[in-house]
Amino acid sequence: MLALLRTSINLGFVERPLAIGFFWAVITGEWELALPAAIFFELFWLDLFPVGTYIPPNGAAALVATLATASFFSLEFPSQLVVPMVLAMPAALLSPYLEQTLRQRHNAHHNRLLALANPESHSDEQHFVDKVITKALLQTLCVNFIFFFLYLLVLISTISFAYEIYGGIIECSGVSWSYLWFFAALGGVLSLRVRHAYYSFFFFLFAVVVITNL
Repeated sequence: MLALLRTSINLGFVERPLAIGFFWAVITGEWELALPAAIFFELFWLDLFPVGTYIPPNGAAALVATLATASFFSLEFPSQLVVPMVLAMPAALLSPYLEQTLRQRHNAHHNRLLALANPESHSDEQHFVDKVITKALLQTLCVNFIFFFLYLLVLISTISFAYEIYGGIIECSGVSWSYLWFFAALGGVLSLRVRHAYYSFFFFLFAVVVITNL
């Protein structure tokens, strides 16, 4: 469904991580988990946006994978979510390649169908177009569902395996949402495309590191 919102059905910003996190919180009631995680993934790839044929990473896929994993293992704190968030990021990076492959397949399939088509009336032509679009949407939905299901299965299995070896959930002690947001804000700074903003950000980062180590 998230793939359709990105490539086929335009509903504004509904496919963005912030919107997905809000809907997840409304449905599950996990406000303190869903919204902070959504802010992180929204900021992390903020400097990457679709231009021409470029397809940016699907941050919503990584967010949903993180939230689903957190719900499965009953994770509540950001220190517990660092590892699932890192392991969920490849889902966002692999999604554009999958979307690009589907687009190329749909284009080739559409061209072959047009070459074979010989509609006798306007109603036949409209029915033909509807059939092509419906088939493309269903194919996109099924392929992305299978991809996400398999990725989530591997993600949960990996964390479960690490849990058995480590004897518990791997935590990054001392990590709070403010630290994660600060790290993710680097994407927002890069999106400004202003050199002085880069200098200010790294100076502020250096100052924070110095102050916290005094």
